[in-house]
Amino acid sequence: MPDQDLSRLRALLEETVLRGEDRLPPEPRLSEELGVTRGRLRTLLKKLENEGAIWRHVGKGTFVGPRQMIEAPTQSVSFSVDDILQARGALEPQLAAEAAIHATMADISSMDECLAEMRNSASLLQWKRLDERLHRTIAEATHNVLLLMLYDTLRAQMKMTLDRRIDQVFGAEPGPKENTDSEHRALIEAIRSHDPVAAETAMREHIRSVRVKLFGLR
Repeated sequence: MPDQDLSRLRALLEETVLRGEDRLPPEPRLSEELGVTRGRLRTLLKKLENEGAIWRHVGKGTFVGPRQMIEAPTQSVSFSVDDILQARGALEPQLAAEAAIHATMADISSMDECLAEMRNSASLLQWKRLDERLHRTIAEATHNVLLLMLYDTLRAQMKMTLDRRIDQVFGAEPGPKENTDSEHRALIEAIRSHDPVAAETAMREHIRSVRVKLFGLR
């Protein structure tokens, strides 16, 4: 049975994003809104933090998205969409291959859970957040902190550029669910089989497919 407290917290997170905000309310207010104790709230926040859905800064609050693991450069750096997609095509297939080697049963169970939620997602926003969660779970399954840091850095750039493009292409629709979810299933099955070559290939094909859906063949 789904955790109702966690579901309510996820819904609140989505509402925060929809309002264009990047920080959740303070813990006392959040605890009251959800009707849970502070201890229970911290357990729920820890789960979302482990998923990369939020990050917490002592004294400043709880923020939406993954922790910025690498300090931003002192001068503004502009990355093109091509830069980001090329970096994604170089990094994520390797992460999938490493995940196929190192993933535990718990990692794969988390991927399966995410796929199930994606299948039942009712909105584009929910689907996008689950897509982010699935890809980060794959990065986590490498059990390599440095690779995860690199992924989070890339992911922060993807979120700023690709999110907007997804909205432009799909509008208010639930997103490219059918084809993309089947690509995700093939990818997770390769990881489950501990087949790094198949996992790398599946991720490379998935990223190529996403690029075609969003930008056409270029």
